[in-house]
Amino acid sequence: MPAHFRYLSFALCASTLLLSPLGRAQQLATNAPSPTPTAPAKAASSTLTTPKDASEKMITEAIKRMNANDADGALNDLSQALKVNPNSTGAYVLRASIYCQKKLWTQAEDDFKAAARIAPTNVVLKFNLVEIKFMQKQYDAARPGFVALEKDPDMGDFASYEVFLCDLFGGHEAAAKKELDVFNDAMGNPSYYFANAAWDLYHKNIEDARSWLVSASHIYPANKFTTYGQSLRDLGYLPIPEPTQK
Repeated sequence: MPAHFRYLSFALCASTLLLSPLGRAQQLATNAPSPTPTAPAKAASSTLTTPKDASEKMITEAIKRMNANDADGALNDLSQALKVNPNSTGAYVLRASIYCQKKLWTQAEDDFKAAARIAPTNVVLKFNLVEIKFMQKQYDAARPGFVALEKDPDMGDFASYEVFLCDLFGGHEAAAKKELDVFNDAMGNPSYYFANAAWDLYHKNIEDARSWLVSASHIYPANKFTTYGQSLRDLGYLPIPEPTQK
């Protein structure tokens, strides 16, 4: 697993940010480490609930509602959590992810920006803001943001893959082909398998695309496969049809 990004009380791994927005956000909130006790448990039990504690309980309830497909109830819980604790990055990210699920892009972007103001150097949040444009198929608008992340040590390969997808699906096929050639020369990275799969899917070579994805599934763990495959799923290409019977 790649090295960890850390911001506020959350420890985020690079694979987390590349899940679907809703799944990624749930992992964001649930990855918060337990607070280190500073007093005996008996004494702590008598302590009044702090705004942060109350907010975290509301976030927990929101996640339960999300898992029960009650997005509106979860939104209400998260809005209440932010009233109690306006600096809850997890609540902003979770709420933004539900807005993404509902395709309420302006609200989602506002919440991700609010989270970024709390943690301005966090790479995860920078990615989320770019991905909102990608999910809306605003490929030319998303591309510079992914380019800016290509030098990041943890997500550089994935960012290059996203740049390739922006060019491929944004109508810049010649540029995408050059980027694909770079992946093919390097080989060995996930971008090599998934970019070739995307190229074949785009050109309706379903059997070849499925072959690339099957190969990747044998090489990479499920979380990394999901990381790269999610972009194809968001674009409507997964699940891949079963191969034609010979």
